[in-house]
Amino acid sequence: MSMHFVVVSIQGNHLTEMGDVFEKCGYAVENPKTVQTAKQASSEMAKSGGKAAYFANGWTFIVDPELLLMSNDAWLHYSKKWKARIVGWLCEGTSASYGLTLYENEIVSVDGNVVVDKGKPLPEESKVDWSVGDGEEAILQIAERLGAKYVFPAKAEYRIFKLSAPEA
Repeated sequence: MSMHFVVVSIQGNHLTEMGDVFEKCGYAVENPKTVQTAKQASSEMAKSGGKAAYFANGWTFIVDPELLLMSNDAWLHYSKKWKARIVGWLCEGTSASYGLTLYENEIVSVDGNVVVDKGKPLPEESKVDWSVGDGEEAILQIAERLGAKYVFPAKAEYRIFKLSAPEA
């Protein structure tokens, strides 16, 4: 079964700041909820259309079933603010769409296009052709090489955020 979501992985524990992060991404936060298991988090995301945020293995993860957060301009701001690596990736198996975004104090690659190419290639980029997508396995392997191995632990504190676009 293929994946159909975006994950944004942020180096460090920024779970308490997620409400502000979503607002910076252009959303209004409606009634965040905390659950303790992956099963509950999946159920809540399905019911509310919300996003889940949790901390595991030194990273804050945001799971976005709406496929909207991967390339938000706010990530460059937060990468600089927190001096942290931020990795966003998309796996949408139905359409065979895959993407990767890396923010590390400046944008490196967005949607397969190198936006900034300064200095020597990162070791994690070794043998990666950024212009072609190799599917889920390639995206997950690259994210892992970047330090942001995707995990969705059975037990963790999951914060579920129901979001809406702010009124104009």
